[in-house]
Amino acid sequence: MAPKKGFMKASMGGMETQAGTAVARTARLAMTDFGYLVEKPTKSSKDVITGRNSQAGYDLDAIDYSAEMPTNLTVCPALAMMLHSLMGSMSEPVAVGCGILITYTGGEDSCVVAADGDGKSLSARIGNRGEELPDPAFGAQGVLDLTALTLGNLIDTVNGFGGYTATLLYGDPAAASEVPVPVAYAQAKGRPVPLHFTSPASTVKLRIFKPNYTNTENATFSIQVDGDGDNRLGSGAVVDSATISADLKAKAKASWSLMLLKVIGSQEPISLGLSADDLDVMKFNEGETLIAGQKHCYVKDVSVTVANNHSDDEGYCQGSLMKATHVRGTFSVTGSMTLSVGEDGADPSSEKERKKNLSNDMTSVQLRFVGRRIADGIRSMMVLDMPYVQYTDDSKSAGDNSLEQSLSFEAVDPSGAEDHLQVHMVGGWA
Repeated sequence: MAPKKGFMKASMGGMETQAGTAVARTARLAMTDFGYLVEKPTKSSKDVITGRNSQAGYDLDAIDYSAEMPTNLTVCPALAMMLHSLMGSMSEPVAVGCGILITYTGGEDSCVVAADGDGKSLSARIGNRGEELPDPAFGAQGVLDLTALTLGNLIDTVNGFGGYTATLLYGDPAAASEVPVPVAYAQAKGRPVPLHFTSPASTVKLRIFKPNYTNTENATFSIQVDGDGDNRLGSGAVVDSATISADLKAKAKASWSLMLLKVIGSQEPISLGLSADDLDVMKFNEGETLIAGQKHCYVKDVSVTVANNHSDDEGYCQGSLMKATHVRGTFSVTGSMTLSVGEDGADPSSEKERKKNLSNDMTSVQLRFVGRRIADGIRSMMVLDMPYVQYTDDSKSAGDNSLEQSLSFEAVDPSGAEDHLQVHMVGGWA
């Protein structure tokens, strides 16, 4: 019987201690379409004149391993491995009970917010960029004591300060918000800063993924694909790039492009099943798109591509046809979105954002997606937070009836003090 796509399964394990040495596969990767491990040989002509006006043959010069794996955007163990490899850094899971968003709306050029878990406090500094001083309007001389505050108390308190707004991200307003997950530096001017609060007894876990800013290679994992005709195990797998996208009337999806060091066939199939986390989905209509701190309602599509730009040619070692290591390039974050060209009742700032492409002004983009309920007042969640963004292109087009504004952007790193992309994953597994 010929293999069928509907019987294929992918499983992942990691991270690997030694790149290229496979580890046990512990999580199912819920593919949404055909995906498999590609073994691609590079061959060259023998370049010999045979005297018969013919080809003498070919030499095998190299073998490259890669994969394209399509999935829904879900908060699950396999996608946590993918994001770890893509971004380069993943925090240890922290038990959390609630979260808020804080935005500075005052007149100063900059507002830097920080969270101190040991000191049970939040702080805010305002002023010119790089010259911020404690804001006397925020708590006691720029420091807000969180002792004994519930989430609802905290939101009310921050909203009572001049120039600040606080909104619920997740959790019960009665939940304790005394101990924040530490944040050293977060720009809150024109951008909502996500802040999370610990709850040791909670089954809800927070993982934060950040770029690897060091001159080291990202961690690798192992991946096995069964049911493609030869159950094959790939090791030394790294995510070269990924695109996360969401369209109107559809689910948020992800497409993962992998590079591998080894592929071995004829493996025993993995018997892992699909969990509730693996089957979770995040609908476009339940997501939020915030640009320059403002929520945009009439959004047609959004897309973000994160790339490590690994070299195709570097990493080979004499004595082998295959790569011995990966060599990553510049970390890049690009994206696009299509908005309604709004007047009254739509998004009046779409034109304002378009003009920033001409003035070269910076803005911020934050995408939020939610999935299934995992605790009281908490749903699985993924936040893509880009505090510094510049537009690279814009265009208008005709939709079915209304005009649409397309904007292309790239996340940039002007401060050197803050990650130009963070992915926050709130999930219900340990």
